[in-house]
Amino acid sequence: MSDIDRARDLCEQHGIHTVECMFADTWGIPRGKRLPTSHFLKAAAGSGFAIANVAFTWDMHCAIFPTDFVNDETGYPDMHAVPDVATLRLAGWRDGTAYCVCDTIDPQTHEPVPLDGRNILRRTVDSVRGHGYEPIAASELEFHLCTPDWEPIYGGVHCYSMAKGSELEPVVGDIRKALDLSGITVEACNAEYGPAQCEVNLGHGPAIEVADSTMVFKYVVKEVARQHGLRATFMAKPFMGEAGNGLHIHQSLRGDDGRNAFAAKDAQPPVHSQLMRRCLAGLVARQKELQAVMAPTINAYKRVEDYSFAPTQITWGLDNRLVAVRCVVDHGDATRLEARWASADANPYLVLAGCLAAGADGLEREIELPPMVTGDPHRDAAFERLPTSLDGAVANLAASDFARRVYGDVFMDAFLVMLRHEVELFSKHVTEWEKSRYQELM
Repeated sequence: MSDIDRARDLCEQHGIHTVECMFADTWGIPRGKRLPTSHFLKAAAGSGFAIANVAFTWDMHCAIFPTDFVNDETGYPDMHAVPDVATLRLAGWRDGTAYCVCDTIDPQTHEPVPLDGRNILRRTVDSVRGHGYEPIAASELEFHLCTPDWEPIYGGVHCYSMAKGSELEPVVGDIRKALDLSGITVEACNAEYGPAQCEVNLGHGPAIEVADSTMVFKYVVKEVARQHGLRATFMAKPFMGEAGNGLHIHQSLRGDDGRNAFAAKDAQPPVHSQLMRRCLAGLVARQKELQAVMAPTINAYKRVEDYSFAPTQITWGLDNRLVAVRCVVDHGDATRLEARWASADANPYLVLAGCLAAGADGLEREIELPPMVTGDPHRDAAFERLPTSLDGAVANLAASDFARRVYGDVFMDAFLVMLRHEVELFSKHVTEWEKSRYQELM
């Protein structure tokens, strides 16, 4: 059977009347259209459906500003969103509905849209395969469950609490059910370190599938919370003085024999695999350049605090949650690197592309690995510190030839405009803190 035939059978067997066709914009927010099943099958068999290409350059509130990619002179033309029929799954959050992830194509050139994070990740995966390995990944995200007024549904710190987990369970249990019906594996979930904060570990797999699942996961969490009369946020630092929300990326390489190549014992401890050690060196070396991709909002830098479990320095270690890259060694097939510096508000396709490309850079070049952290890195001035503001991170990204090789000139030129737009908006905004501090006395 062809993919279209399988799609038609799935829709008929499950009474699917609507397919939610989606792609991640540059901020990682799902965009797209809902198509009646008959029109979906036509679109999937043909050239997809039209949608304005400015979806890749506006801000998260859909405010439009000019970039070289699209502006008043280009007339804001359409691109085509083409369903990847292999991703068609039941939408476990809504009866009679399926979902499908789309690729975006320029109808004039018939080439992938250069700002499409899924295409950037696909290109990166192909590059890693050129070294003879299949990249395997998993994502780990945190979010807060809130009332309609954006207050956490319970206060205090109750990390790993089974009792507080029970308070979350009516919603989180339905999230797991919806994800299971949608073909997305959940390995574990727990109450986290913030008020009404939850962490969910998704299953590992091929990188593009993991990025797709992560995008859909964030959508499902918000939708199921809404169905319960609540709200969910992946905002990096929604509550001052409380734990923020991170996106941790776990990665390894699978060899031709199907085994985890990081599990080899061909190097001196503490990292027993020479391959893993080289990928680690690349990942650490490119951390500063990629920070603006990993933490793309003003708010994300409120999370970058010492002793917050969000990295503030360029560091690596073993089972140490104060470092930027945690090495899980001697775990057989589960041996892996964990990049801990991305915030939950980042685009998972762009984050995964950066992490995989940085690891591959370590395979291509001899990169010196800095000393391993064995205790508290925050007390050691020898470890280089990361910028604590978006404008500082943007300056590092703008100067990075590596990032241009990974993401491409068209993407980088547009993304830098978008990030600088965020910085400029914030610089002009008068905050409540400023009013309370200065309004009466000055």
